[in-house]
Amino acid sequence: MNITGIATGDGHGRATGLPGDLRASTAPDTAHWRVPPGWEPVADIARRVLDDIDPLVERITDAVFEEIVPYRDDLVPREDLRGSVLRNLEALIAGLAERRPPTAQERDVRRELGTRRALQGVAVDAVIKAYHVGYRELWQALVAALPPGDEDATTKLLSAATVVWQWVHEVTDAIAAAHAATTRTLEARAVGARQRFVELLAAGDLGGPEARRLVRALEFDAAGGFQILIIRGITDDLDAVELQHALETNPGRHAVASRGAVVIVVVQDSDIEEVATTIRRAVPGGSIAIGTERPGLPGARASLEDAEQTSAVTGTGQVVRFEDAWLWATLAGADERLSRLLAAGRAVADEHPHLVAAVQAFAAAGFSVSAAARSLGLHANTVSYRLDRWHELTGWDPRTFAGLTRSVAALGPVGQRPGNGGSPPGPEGG
Repeated sequence: MNITGIATGDGHGRATGLPGDLRASTAPDTAHWRVPPGWEPVADIARRVLDDIDPLVERITDAVFEEIVPYRDDLVPREDLRGSVLRNLEALIAGLAERRPPTAQERDVRRELGTRRALQGVAVDAVIKAYHVGYRELWQALVAALPPGDEDATTKLLSAATVVWQWVHEVTDAIAAAHAATTRTLEARAVGARQRFVELLAAGDLGGPEARRLVRALEFDAAGGFQILIIRGITDDLDAVELQHALETNPGRHAVASRGAVVIVVVQDSDIEEVATTIRRAVPGGSIAIGTERPGLPGARASLEDAEQTSAVTGTGQVVRFEDAWLWATLAGADERLSRLLAAGRAVADEHPHLVAAVQAFAAAGFSVSAAARSLGLHANTVSYRLDRWHELTGWDPRTFAGLTRSVAALGPVGQRPGNGGSPPGPEGG
């Protein structure tokens, strides 16, 4: 969120609710400085710097934009930065002339800045670095303003370094505290927005104004493509927040939210392989089910359904796409309706896992007994016998389309059941 187009007053010289460092600057009244006895040489140097303040402000502004990337990225308007630099210099120079730390009001102005920079999306370390740039340039200007050959002024200016660094310490502390508080508030709001959007997505309640507002707040394109992932294996809500931060290093837009025993990830304009890789690094043992990318908010809901169905057939540590497992995912979603139709095959499969391997290998080999036998490391007669045995026990002939279809549907994806190519216990393992 950038603060742009900020006015400086109401046309009559009065502030209009602006942050303290962006209000119209008035000429400092140096005659009323409370200069301690014996400190006049430093106050004189301060006046000379203040009399030529504009070039110094421009130099600092240029240096900040040149040296600090977030400022170069146009997160902060130039006039915003320039006004803040000017007011900060005026306050510090007055504090230096009076040999004092910042007042409570001056610290409040810096806290306002910390809040504003957080809202603009500037990291706190960049804000602090910008302050150090300003103090560096100010100190060089103070040194340049020393009267030639004036040893007393030189000695006193050196001792004034402690005043400057006290300002650095107190002001940056105030900025950092306000920035952190604002960042926590923004993060809490963002977590809430992501959570609420996922709840509306799960409920299918996407046609109202709340959904549209959340889409804008999360910077999604309502008409763009959405892809949903479901992750199992995350047990701490904090992990979802950390995963959100991890995904923000990837291109595109992402929203991560916990929902019951799973974490849901909404993705737009991002490489799904990179997303899965990032999730795998963050959650090494988790299972990842990936829905198909679909357009618009109705598409987001459909992609969530894809991911939910795929999650039902995704084993621990696996990454499975709906596009690859659509048959099993769809059948899993209709398990209650199909259970009576498939019960016989499932019962046989549980008792005779070696038959499962034969049927699945036969299906994978394009209905070729010899190819299935090679894949299992068995004799073709053994595989043929097991197919016959499956037919005998289930009533489904795997050598027919109807029988093989029902068999494959009952058994699920290869690897889900304990079928293998070895000889099972019992008299039929040959």
